[in-house]
Amino acid sequence: MNGNCASSKRVLVATLGVVVALTLMVTLLWAEAQGQRRPPGFFDILALPRVWVAALFCAVGLAFLVKSWVSSRVRLAFLLAMFFVFGVLSELPLGRFASGMGLHPSPLCTVTRPFQFLYGGWSVPVTFWAILSSIVLLSLVGNKLFCGWVCPIGALQELSHRIPLPGRLKAKLPFGPSNTIRALIFAVFIVTVFLTGLSVYDYFNPFEFLHWGFGLVATIALVAALATGVFVFRPFCYLICPVGLLTWILEHLSVVRVRVNKDLCTDCSVCVKQSPCPAVPSILEGRASRPDCHACGRCIEVCPENALSFRSSRRR
Repeated sequence: MNGNCASSKRVLVATLGVVVALTLMVTLLWAEAQGQRRPPGFFDILALPRVWVAALFCAVGLAFLVKSWVSSRVRLAFLLAMFFVFGVLSELPLGRFASGMGLHPSPLCTVTRPFQFLYGGWSVPVTFWAILSSIVLLSLVGNKLFCGWVCPIGALQELSHRIPLPGRLKAKLPFGPSNTIRALIFAVFIVTVFLTGLSVYDYFNPFEFLHWGFGLVATIALVAALATGVFVFRPFCYLICPVGLLTWILEHLSVVRVRVNKDLCTDCSVCVKQSPCPAVPSILEGRASRPDCHACGRCIEVCPENALSFRSSRRR
């Protein structure tokens, strides 16, 4: 066991080293290419650091999940890295690279602002199409890869949920009611935006805090999400986020996701008890539709029979 742990740590260090090296190399190439200014096209947006760094994080996360290397400590390291890279890095004096890492638009705005453009009779900027396409593609490759391995607000909520409390104070949201609330909020948004042009999400959007303007509404939204997140796993994701709603739909089409090998499963329920999300029972039952699984790897880590794995349907 210790040998496997040491091996996993060496792999993690080596992987992070490769990520840093690739980031520096591509950053230099990208900054040089920005010397000639012209209106950005679809593929120019995909070449932004925030897009390819996100793809890199998802690729590394996918590899770790497939290899069952995502221990609690490894996940913690990635959560901290996600918040720093996608939430803080854009504020550092790194020139064009920092500007290319900025959350403009944020994931939430990527989904909602196009409706406001349509209401105003404007065409949707190519930036929104490119960012949205990257979120969709990453989510189709592996379930919730974007939400689970890129999103800084999701990472902060998951970090807050790690604050130790007595078990009786930790709760799992019932998925039926929470998903209904999330869908209803989106429906209200659609009706409101086409009646008034206003977005209801502007009143509880924690992503706005990561523009670091310290606005009152954004600060309250973030504090509320983190405070609730101490007791409930990723409450903003399950109850409100339109990106979460979109990727939940896409999750059912993902090529790679958490699956159970019934030949190995002994129905011990260890994974259900120790996983923070409500998706595990549906995964064990093989349901076609299931709650959001944020690909945290916890259920795979704790399964004593190695019955759970992150894989495609073609492999047992």
